[in-house]
Order: sequence, then C-alpha cells, then structure tokens
Amino acid sequence: MTAQLVFLNANVITFDNRQPAAEAVAVIGNRIARVGTNDDIREEIGPETRVVDLGGRTLLPGFNDNHTHPISFGIGLGLIDARPAAIPTLAELQDAFRAAASANGNGNGRGAWLLARGYDDSRLDVRRHPTRQELDLATGNRPAVLTRTCGHLAVANSAALALAGIGPATADPVGGQIDRDASGEPTGLLRETAMRLVQDQIPRTTRAQMKDALRAAGERFLAYGITSVGEAAIRTSDEFAAYQELARDGELSVRVFTMMLIDDTLDDLAALGMRTGWGDEWLRIGPAKLFQDGSGGGRTAAMSVDYVNDPGNRGITIYDQAGLNERFRRAHAAGFQLAAHAIGDRAIEMILDSYELVLAESPKADHRFRIEHCGMCTPRIIDRLARLAVSAVPQPNFIHELGDSYIRNFTADQLALSYPARTWFDRGILAVGSSDVPVVDCDVLMNLRSAVTRLTATGQRMGPEQGVTIDEALRMFTLNGAYASFEERLKGSITPGKLADLVVLSGDPRAIPAEDLPTLAVEMTVVDGRVVYEA
Repeated sequence: MTAQLVFLNANVITFDNRQPAAEAVAVIGNRIARVGTNDDIREEIGPETRVVDLGGRTLLPGFNDNHTHPISFGIGLGLIDARPAAIPTLAELQDAFRAAASANGNGNGRGAWLLARGYDDSRLDVRRHPTRQELDLATGNRPAVLTRTCGHLAVANSAALALAGIGPATADPVGGQIDRDASGEPTGLLRETAMRLVQDQIPRTTRAQMKDALRAAGERFLAYGITSVGEAAIRTSDEFAAYQELARDGELSVRVFTMMLIDDTLDDLAALGMRTGWGDEWLRIGPAKLFQDGSGGGRTAAMSVDYVNDPGNRGITIYDQAGLNERFRRAHAAGFQLAAHAIGDRAIEMILDSYELVLAESPKADHRFRIEHCGMCTPRIIDRLARLAVSAVPQPNFIHELGDSYIRNFTADQLALSYPARTWFDRGILAVGSSDVPVVDCDVLMNLRSAVTRLTATGQRMGPEQGVTIDEALRMFTLNGAYASFEERLKGSITPGKLADLVVLSGDPRAIPAEDLPTLAVEMTVVDGRVVYEA
C-alpha cells in the first residue's frame, strides 16, 4: 500500500529515542507508516500520494495542550474581550459595556446579560478591580458580569447582584468570598464559589451553543498546531454530550480527554462502570478532578503564609482535608486517575496528603496522579512529588501574561520555586505542558518561549533559574502530554504505528534564540493523517 501523504526534506524532530531525527515521513491511513531518509520514504510514494517538500522546515509531533477549557474558550470568543491588550483602561472597559448594552445583547446568546472576560486588575490602568457602581454607569439596568482572566474572580453589577439575592446580609458561601465596603455593602467583587451565586442566574448555555463553541475553539487550536487537548472541567452531562455528539459525527477538530469534576459527574459515570480510559482515540475520559483553591494573580491561591502585599490573606481553600480524602477515596475506588487544581503551597500539600492516603490504603503502581498548575512549590513539596510520582501540569504562559502580578504578590524566595520546571525535570517529576485557555492564550510557541525564558509581559524574569531547555519545553507539549493521559503508545512522538498527528513549523525552534520563538509560524497541521490546517 502506498502512502497518501509524504513529507520530504524535513527537519524531523521525532521524540523517539530509537530514531531522534529523520528527513522524511510517510503516512498511511491515520498512522505514521515510516520514518527515515528521503530515499527510504520515496519508496512509499504512489500516483495518489500527496508529497510535501518541506525544504528544511521542521516537522514535529502534533502539540498536546493538556489543560484547557474549550467550551469556555469558544464561548468567550463571543463575549466582550476585556483582556489587557484589548482594553487597558477602566474608561475603555466601560465604553465596551456601553456598546454592548446599546446592542441587542452582546452576541453571547444569554438574553439581557452583558458578559465580559479577561480583565487583569494588576494591568488595568487603575490597578484595582472595578466596582459594581462603575459597571452600573455603563450597563444601566441590564445585569452584567466581568470575569477576571484567571476565572476565579468576577465583578457583578448591581442588577446582577440583585438577581442573585446578594446584599449586606448575604453570608459568604463555603470556599468563597463576597467583598464588601466599609459599610458592609457588596462591592461587586466575588471570589471563587461566591461567583456561582450570580452565574446560576445566567441562562444556561444550550448543547447546540456548546457544540458551536467547540467548533470555534477547534479552529484556533489547529492554527496553533494543537492536535490534542485536555478538557479540564466537565461539570454537566450536557457538556459531555456535546463532545460525544461531535465525536460521533466526525466533527471534533482535535483529540480530547476529559477531566470529570468529582462533585458534579463522577457518581453517574461510576454507576455506569465508566472510568479513566473509557472512549477511543478521539474522545476519552481522563481523571476525576476537583478544585482546591484559586489563583495566584488574584490572591485566592491557598498559601501557608500571608501574601506579601496583602497581610492577613492566605487565600481560599474549597475543601477541608476530610472532604478531600472522602472524594479522592471514592474516585480512586471507582477506577479514576486523580487530578486537582492547586496553586498555593497549602493547597498542594493538602492534595498530596490525600494522594498519599489513598495510595497507602489502595496501592496502584502506575497511577499517574496529577496536580494541575502546581504553582507555588517548596522543597518539601518537590520531595513529595518525586516520592509519590505525581505529575505537575503547569501553564508556562502564566509567566508571560500573569507573571507581573505574581512578582507583586510573592517574595523572591517563593518565586524561585514557582512553577519550577527546571527542578521538576532534574528530580524526574513529569512536567506536562498546557495553557488553561481562556485564562491565557494557547499559542504553543509563546508557551515554549515562557518555559525557556521565564519572561513576563514587562520583560521581568519570574524565577529565572527555573527555565528549561527548548527540547524539554517541546517534550512538555508532546510526549509528556501523551504520557499524562496514558496515551504514549498512541501519540506524542513521530514513531511508526502511532497516530499521524503532526505539525510543520517554518523553522527549527532549537536553532533560534528562545525570545524569538513566536516569530516562527505554524504552516501546517495534520490530524488523523489529514491536512486540516495550512497557513
């Protein structure tokens, strides 16, 4: 059988130790058939073969963004774009709300609600969170919510607070906080679980809208060379069904493994005998997950000491230790890989306490438990990650987009072990690349730059000693990602027999200064043996 797709004259970076480099690749069906020299691969060319002469350009395994929120990402493309690059001032933010309020909705399918996402108080000109009164001036009587870039804080206007029944007498929910002024009136800022009080009032996204969002997100992923993603929070059966229906109809743009939130979807899946690994090459159930704290930039990550610029604040924990233990025991017994959102050192230690407990009670050699983000580490945490063989799933682009707020919120000693990829590699701890989009952008080349350089948006270096090599950064977004989802036999390297998921870059990322990595272009993306994106 001849190949339907052949790449010649390529700089092939395989991530296969048995054949680290090559100059040509042949694809038959949806699999990599052969890797070798130009002369080797020419033998696979037939009359119907598409031959792509790369002229020395670089061919890599398709990128794996291991922690994303594709539905939120796709929906967010239709919201008010409040990111600092788009709206750097409070006045411009108000203007954007006014423009949306004067239109028929703001394109989000949520009726009267005005929704925005992406602001960063540390990069807004006023260097603080907007207030409900400031949103009121721009939104009138229409309910409005402005979500911070991290997704862990939001500002609601007076109309939204009223619909949620939030007033001076409203108690803080467990795991959340309603900010109040000196008189006890809510300021509009809601932290962590307090956001749900307002979010529950917003008309639910329909399954059809979710599918449209996934299609839109998929186009962006392919343009960045991303061929596999981890969906980091399945909360409802409708969300999972949206993925299932697209997979059934052959409309998933990228391969997906899903993280099922323990308090929302775990029990129903377990009752059906579904667990980590259920599915196929396009859609697969991944870990059982929970959120244990908030964000470092928003100062809701659970720390063991006060924030240096916010005395008395040590962040927020969602569960107590007994609650964590009960949930992880249940998920582990049901056959799920375990994962948790934890950024602050106190939250990470609590997760590791639970992981150690469930493994002592019910050992599993190849468990591949994960900590999503795993931000503010300590020497003790590093030792425990290595001993327990727990993977860390950071987002290098946090350093570029959010790093300046981290530099304000944490000490130099804390930053020296923040998202410490260099130390993880040196200690044999699996470090897995991801973006957490829409929290930050999913441009893999920018993520690679951040992993190597540790440069923030203003040119500061956040824990510069934790930079990794470009080869290590690429491995985070290829083979390590596949391993983290138990799929290293299917993808992650350019190896005969593996899925033909590939990306072509305009140049060699190893041959240019790391600061210049974003100057490279994704020229072609291949998924399942088909060219699905060409620049």
